[in-house]
Amino acid sequence: MNNNFIDIWGITTTQINWFPITTFEEIIQNVAVILTTIAGTVPLDRRIGMPITSIDEPMQRGMMELTIFAIETIQEYEPRVEVQEVDFATNPADALDGKLYPKVTVRILDEYFI
Repeated sequence: MNNNFIDIWGITTTQINWFPITTFEEIIQNVAVILTTIAGTVPLDRRIGMPITSIDEPMQRGMMELTIFAIETIQEYEPRVEVQEVDFATNPADALDGKLYPKVTVRILDEYFI
């Protein structure tokens, strides 16, 4: 079994390769888009994206909701990966402002790792 683990951490749309050449790049692009899209903004499938209602929740509840979102949404829309872990890092200065920095670790399934 390969260790096809990829951490997606604080990715922005400017860091996404919009013209992927390999299957690996395509999968990472798809996961990054899923995690950076706001729910309700995708025509024809308004379910895709991060629920913005989590923003106003207490930090622990927001973390739980975003974890569930990441796992369920990635499973549904990018079945070539398994979510291994969803973690949150907080900078102590940002924690007082309620800022979370999500880290999603996915494993690309062996048959898709090229």
